[in-house]
Amino acid sequence: MRRVVGLCLACWACGGGDDASRGALVLADRIDSGAGAVELQERLLAPYLARHPGLALVRRPIVARDEYRTALFTALAGDEPPDVFLLDDEDVPRVVDRGVALDLVPYLARSGVDPARYDPTLLAVFRRGAGLYGLPRGFTPVMVAYNKDLLDRAAIPYPTDDWTWDDFLRVAKQVTRDTDGDGSIDQWGSAFDGRLALWLPWIWAGGGDVLCADGRRASGCLDSRATIEALRWYAGWAASGGIAPRIRDARDAPGAIARLFASGRLALMTTGHWAIPGLRASAAAGRLRVGFVAIPHRAGVAPATLLYVSGYAVPALTLRRKAAVELAADLTDSAAAVARAEAGTELPAVAAAARAVAEADTLGWDAAFLRAAAHGRPSWGGRVGPWRDVAERLADLMDRIVTTGVDPAQAAGATARELDRLLGTTR
Repeated sequence: MRRVVGLCLACWACGGGDDASRGALVLADRIDSGAGAVELQERLLAPYLARHPGLALVRRPIVARDEYRTALFTALAGDEPPDVFLLDDEDVPRVVDRGVALDLVPYLARSGVDPARYDPTLLAVFRRGAGLYGLPRGFTPVMVAYNKDLLDRAAIPYPTDDWTWDDFLRVAKQVTRDTDGDGSIDQWGSAFDGRLALWLPWIWAGGGDVLCADGRRASGCLDSRATIEALRWYAGWAASGGIAPRIRDARDAPGAIARLFASGRLALMTTGHWAIPGLRASAAAGRLRVGFVAIPHRAGVAPATLLYVSGYAVPALTLRRKAAVELAADLTDSAAAVARAEAGTELPAVAAAARAVAEADTLGWDAAFLRAAAHGRPSWGGRVGPWRDVAERLADLMDRIVTTGVDPAQAAGATARELDRLLGTTR
């Protein structure tokens, strides 16, 4: 008879445990907040447990991203790591390049896993040479959500995937209005979100980048003409274009932007698939009519966006490798991927499942995400070990450009040199 044992992640992260969990397979996972999330995870585990009736499985998922990450790395550094764990792309270098993760290649065939079922771009995040150190679960490209009602009222056609920066500014300016006639703008075209995850794809779509192709330096790329022009253009509308609300506390910006969009006071919002559960509820209640479109690109530059990926990995120290690999495969297969996609949390990494989800979505949202993904590139975090430190400096760079008006060329040059030193001392 199978056993499912609940165990606090912090317990095994500290190397502890109880009698019920000894000999059990341990899954370290992070689940999404919201109603039904735990039930969904239990449903995804059911097929695996049915095939392993004598197995005890220990799991106690964590919702908070930072809490999960801290507990996971504490556990991986100990003698009793979890047998399977969720891995975000930005943590791949820390886990894979240091030999913490198991190469799954020798176990895939005997577990009935065909790597070809996964999107190759996503699978590549977990590859190192001929080795494969994780199976991708799901992903999201960064997109623009638009309020159909605001555009309809202004008689503006809905944007299409080939729209440009000029198109974006034209739309944003047309819908920015003082709707109650009190002399103050209360409906805006778009909003500035200082999170690197949301403004970096705009720089890519302008032909620039923050690091050079090998990920080992920033000079020559962050301070290139294309990147500086993209930074200047982005900061121009974000800071003084009149189309964005001024949010005094940057820490509240993500929440404030989401609230403005949900209340119908913001026309265009940069976001990802994570926004769909909330927007789906608003759409179902008739409060909001929403569409999704690719990040606009600079005229003459190919469209681009950023892909965020997560997957499951197995520690090199685990003793039950075949059982662990099978669990990772189950949690990323088509059925599990479709169930998560239906909940709105992400698109499946299994290519056929992603297409099926897009075809079944009557709103057309997932189809838009899938089209944008064709022009997507994985985050630098999947390749650059000290990415968190790099990201902090890049976020500070954009903040200084937007809020204090520092010259983008001067600021980018100084940050590029700082990043060169950081990358050079950590590789």
